[in-house]
Amino acid sequence: MKVIKVLNTSIVLAKRKDHKEIIVMGKGIGFKSKPGDFVDENEIEKIYVLENESMSSDLTALMKETPKEYLIMADEIISYAKSVLSSHLNEHLYISLTDHLFMATKRFKDHMTIQNRMLWEVKKFYPEEFGIGLYALTLIEKRIGHKLPEEEAANIAFHLVNAQQTDNNMNQVLLMTNTVKDILNIIKIHYRIELDTHSINYSRFLTHLQFFVQRLLEHKMLDSQDQELMSQIVNKYPEEEKCALTIQQYIEAKFELSIPDEELMYLIIHLKRVMSRN
Repeated sequence: MKVIKVLNTSIVLAKRKDHKEIIVMGKGIGFKSKPGDFVDENEIEKIYVLENESMSSDLTALMKETPKEYLIMADEIISYAKSVLSSHLNEHLYISLTDHLFMATKRFKDHMTIQNRMLWEVKKFYPEEFGIGLYALTLIEKRIGHKLPEEEAANIAFHLVNAQQTDNNMNQVLLMTNTVKDILNIIKIHYRIELDTHSINYSRFLTHLQFFVQRLLEHKMLDSQDQELMSQIVNKYPEEEKCALTIQQYIEAKFELSIPDEELMYLIIHLKRVMSRN
């Protein structure tokens, strides 16, 4: 393999005999190399195969400004995620997660805290991804000594959720988008109002709907059978229940699927929140 570009003292961009571009890591490997040189295989610690030109340019640009430790941590987190999740993970996760880890620790060192308002939802609806996020926080503390807040576990979980969306399920993504749009229209018609699309509450409600529809399409809907709690919610929020039941009728007509009581309950709660603050 030949060196194409030296990214820093420990990382070079190289090309194999099959013309695949790769990122090669090794202590001092960039210090001793220049474009056109053959890579000393005895000094290689890690190789990342780049699937396409876009990923090659993105990762090359990222590694010019990012210490290699963050790519190594991202690689360990992704390897762990692959052992936990059954879904395929998009290769661009290496780029997005490496960049996120670097920026998250930078913000932490600068005493800048960004609150994740979806922490509860991520913990509830994506427990596996959130668990991987907690694993990542433990790894970060072990490797670089920073104990990041729990919100960062949810942020990392978001990256994992997004990485499970591939080109192969683009039709499902479009279906999810249109379904969310239809539900929002049902809400507008029911309450005869326009929602404040610039508010934090709307953003949070929209994310809940996206998660809700994704679980619907993946047949992973929540169903705890807690009838007592459901009765309390229905009695407390009768108008929101009417709207939720209209949404349920729409879902049943479009997908021939019923919404379990637990999902209906969370929908009522989120409707109440967004409507009371709209």
